[in-house]
Amino acid sequence: MTLYPSARAEEFLHIVRIADMKDGDIVCDIPSGGGYLRHFVDRTTTLCHIETSEVFADLCRANGVPHVLLSTLEDIPVKIGAVDKIISLAALHHVDEKKRFFSEASRMLRKGGTLTIADVQAGSAISEFLDGFVNEHNTMGHKGTYISAETQGEIERWGFTMRESSLIPFHWEFDSPQAMGRFSQLLFGIDKADSVQVVEGIRKHLAYDLDSHACRMNWELLFLNAKKL
Repeated sequence: MTLYPSARAEEFLHIVRIADMKDGDIVCDIPSGGGYLRHFVDRTTTLCHIETSEVFADLCRANGVPHVLLSTLEDIPVKIGAVDKIISLAALHHVDEKKRFFSEASRMLRKGGTLTIADVQAGSAISEFLDGFVNEHNTMGHKGTYISAETQGEIERWGFTMRESSLIPFHWEFDSPQAMGRFSQLLFGIDKADSVQVVEGIRKHLAYDLDSHACRMNWELLFLNAKKL
């Protein structure tokens, strides 16, 4: 993300649009990775970065990101009803037991606040790429617990009403297939294939478009927006 900061811009813009942030909102980005969401939100937004990885939390702080908390998803040090919006982008598929996170999200949000999630849909081409190609070419493997209709029902059981559920296709954009391969190699920790093999894996499993202006890799996420009752 540091080497290719605009590659996933379309993805970030989608979740910011669906979250519908207002001036002065207090927003928690959970988990926040390297704090990249801050580049896509209005300056009137107070953005709190909550990260489960000490490595990512340190990266945020090293990059001058304010309001960084290192925490588990099950016990987040934020007061009851203190938050207007919670955003979780492309991370919950790493969490097997999501109900504790949904419980914490409900506790932290004020009445009428919203939880916006964008993640991989179960049974999608993206999930098959991650649990197939990435799993095969990453020494640590990759097996996700992806978003399904059951996940949506679980969110509602914690006092939410679902306002939007949209599977949205978009692109990750690069200046060349080589850049696309290197970015994906780094992002997914692919250490058992070189960037040329990664490009071929993307072509086979996801496909990409190439013209004189850009290389656009196909991607999609399920975007959920739920309001606390």
